[in-house]
Amino acid sequence: MSKDVIRYGIIGCGGIAHTHAESLLQIKGAKLIGVSGCSAQEPLGFANKYGIKSFESTEHLLMSDEIDAVTICTPSGYHASIAISAAEHKKHAIIEKPLSLTAKSAKDVVEAFRRNKVTGSVISQLRFSEEIREAKKMIADKKLGDIIMANLTMKYFRSQEYYDAGNWRGTWKLDGGGAMMNQGIHGIDMLLFLIGEVKNVYGYIRTLTHNIEVEDNAVAVVEFKNGSLGTITASTSMIPANNKTIEVHGTKGTILIEEERIRRLYIEDEKDYTAQDIEQGDSATSHIIKASGHIKQLTDFTQALLEGRQSYVSLEDGMRAVDLITSVYASSKTNKIFNSRKI
Repeated sequence: MSKDVIRYGIIGCGGIAHTHAESLLQIKGAKLIGVSGCSAQEPLGFANKYGIKSFESTEHLLMSDEIDAVTICTPSGYHASIAISAAEHKKHAIIEKPLSLTAKSAKDVVEAFRRNKVTGSVISQLRFSEEIREAKKMIADKKLGDIIMANLTMKYFRSQEYYDAGNWRGTWKLDGGGAMMNQGIHGIDMLLFLIGEVKNVYGYIRTLTHNIEVEDNAVAVVEFKNGSLGTITASTSMIPANNKTIEVHGTKGTILIEEERIRRLYIEDEKDYTAQDIEQGDSATSHIIKASGHIKQLTDFTQALLEGRQSYVSLEDGMRAVDLITSVYASSKTNKIFNSRKI
């Protein structure tokens, strides 16, 4: 793209839209132009807060020559249709998680961007964590040997009031799922980033403690394409809640990641590094740069557009996470093992 600034519009006015606005205002090469929202009052208040234009509708925003790219921050059930419309209007787009609610609609989004020759991405800000990238490099470099097993645990708590606060929350139509699709998708994306694609999935989902349509508890057993095994546990019922953890075991060692931080690293014939060692810099990990994941990802996306390259996170990355989650749902419904690429 032969210009020195990318002009953005934000679609949606909820809490995460403010994160996008505040991030874009800090990024060199990005200019926030306007917003379209969900009701007559929302866009104007949002626009006044950030000193930007309030578009009458999403269609007007997408038709505007003032906009080069959009960030999509609506309820999940609208992500795919708005993304496809953006592509058809020749707008680049970065979409909040999840990319879509079904594997088919995720594929439709990917094909729309290819067909219209515009760039798309999905928010996967954990991939921009320096420690997550360092962990991926150690795994790729065989520091842990051949990977045997990876365990992802996401034990969160959400009150009934949380779900009642928005009429789309906890619904299949607009939330697309619960502990897996909403709260768990970033952890699942991180697991795929570290270990690679999944071949087969067997899962259970249950609604045990909330008055909602979707699951508040889920477990899955996965077989990765590289032959290793894994488990995924997701819940919004845990008291007390715990941090998200990924534990990766190889033939030469183990790495334990809590949230986005390496908490323990054991490599055969080397020192057993603990969280304290890592905090002090006495480890194989790189120095940690503290910055917002959204700022990092939106910066990369902006630079990708300016430089005419693919962004670090592709739409296909987002599609793989949706594939895996919908495979868990299909497995639970049918009591069968599912190939995550055939949903």
